Amino acid sequence: MHSIKLKSHIGSDGLLQVHLPEIRDTDIEVIIVYQTSPPKDGKAVDLSQFYGCIQDDSFFRHPQPEQSEREPLE
Repeated sequence: MHSIKLKSHIGSDGLLQVHLPEIRDTDIEVIIVYQTSPPKDGKAVDLSQFYGCIQDDSFFRHPQPEQSEREPLE
């Protein structure tokens, strides 16, 4: 069994073309697992939309220990 990972575009016809140049005139069994790609517009998610989204009073940041003194970088 062999696996191939590729990125492709499915047109308006809904057809996916996969070229296997080393395989000719034979029957094969194919399993397709797909995941849609993020939009190509490159827009990042604005994290500020999530600020204050947890309205549960029991959710809080526990006290943090004091940081030890570090040697200065030179």
